Amino acid sequence: MSAQQFREMTQKERSLVARLLEFPFPGRDALAEQLRDSLVRPIGDNGGVDFQVRTGTRAGVNDPIPVEGEAEDLDGTTIHVLLHVIDGTARDLEIYKNDSSRVIAMPEPSVLRLFSPP
Repeated sequence: MSAQQFREMTQKERSLVARLLEFPFPGRDALAEQLRDSLVRPIGDNGGVDFQVRTGTRAGVNDPIPVEGEAEDLDGTTIHVLLHVIDGTARDLEIYKNDSSRVIAMPEPSVLRLFSPP
């Protein structure tokens, strides 16, 4: 865990979360409620964050990763954005590339291809 303090989400982080929540999945509305008032702290080097959920009801999700988004970085390598949920609570937003290199430029949330991981 990062030693950094939790803080309000940036507009970029909010846009990314909002895009992931456009995908229909069980528990989505409860997660949206949780994330509306959540604080975050950075994890990793690619823009991922841990969530500190302060309000909301438990989400009845079927999987610990109910939604994933992907798009290509400037070098053509796929970037993955995963929403992790543990015990019905949003835990973190993981961001990584297929080749484990650092993200060069995070694509606009609108270009993310959304799906439910297998």
